[in-house]
Amino acid sequence: MIKNNLRKDVVSKEMLDKSALIRVVLNKNNEIFIDLTYKADGRGVYVKNDLNSVKIAKQKNLLSRGLKTKVDLSIYDELEKLFNEQN
Repeated sequence: MIKNNLRKDVVSKEMLDKSALIRVVLNKNNEIFIDLTYKADGRGVYVKNDLNSVKIAKQKNLLSRGLKTKVDLSIYDELEKLFNEQN
């Protein structure tokens, strides 16, 4: 049996494979960071790994809703930078 690692994209609300998403985590120390290992402890939200999804998430402030706390705009900038480095 093949294990599917599906997670919900916070922008499109579609279930995608974990490898097609970027995870943003809020840990117990109220630190918000990008988790490229997908294993960090804390509440996580997933954004599709493309620039358009990151821009929509920033525009609608979707990471703040998903993490249930205020997310600094620098996290969105880091996501955009990460995407630009990969492509």
